[in-house]
Amino acid sequence: MGVHWSLAIVFALVAWTLSVAVFPDQDPGHANGTYLAMGLAAAALFVLALLAHELAHAVEARRSGMPLDGVTLGFLGGVARFRGAFPSAAVELRVALAGPAVSLAIGAAAVAVASLLPLPSAIDGVVAWIGYSSLLLAVFNLLPALPLDGGRVLRAALWHATGNAARATAISSTVGRLLGLALVVAGAVSFALRSPFGGVWLLLTGVFLLQAAPGRR
Repeated sequence: MGVHWSLAIVFALVAWTLSVAVFPDQDPGHANGTYLAMGLAAAALFVLALLAHELAHAVEARRSGMPLDGVTLGFLGGVARFRGAFPSAAVELRVALAGPAVSLAIGAAAVAVASLLPLPSAIDGVVAWIGYSSLLLAVFNLLPALPLDGGRVLRAALWHATGNAARATAISSTVGRLLGLALVVAGAVSFALRSPFGGVWLLLTGVFLLQAAPGRR
């Protein structure tokens, strides 16, 4: 298990965004220290949710007979490092879907807890945010662009349809770069419209996809 330096940026951005903008608007009436504690707690839980997402990939890969070198957490999740290529499109599809499935389960459970249990306001706010952010993480990762899980799903589908893994990778990488460019433009527009929080996330995500799309995840 490893940690990429970009995870520190994710942690800081999540804690900052939540404590300064999201929680004060969502749960008014608390002290600034409470919002900071809520932001730090939510950021820590978000990292754990990312870890669970990546471990799901690793567990499914081992069940499918794929040797694993390790998992590195970083921006937008992490990287599960496999030895060699996937033996088939079906194996890659199962491994790709394992992470979003776990994120969906975490999100659904957290939303249910926040909705059904009479929790204190601050705790309820954190649990609800983790729930909805985990659901969003699952949906975002299913966008059809490498290196996201949806890109793996797209590559597996193209590989199955064409029988050519290299061509499937090239198409999926191109889609990833186009999506990354679109997010960079959207981030710039967000800044122009004086929405710095959304702009930072869109820009960083777009740059990440532009840099990562040519390689395999």
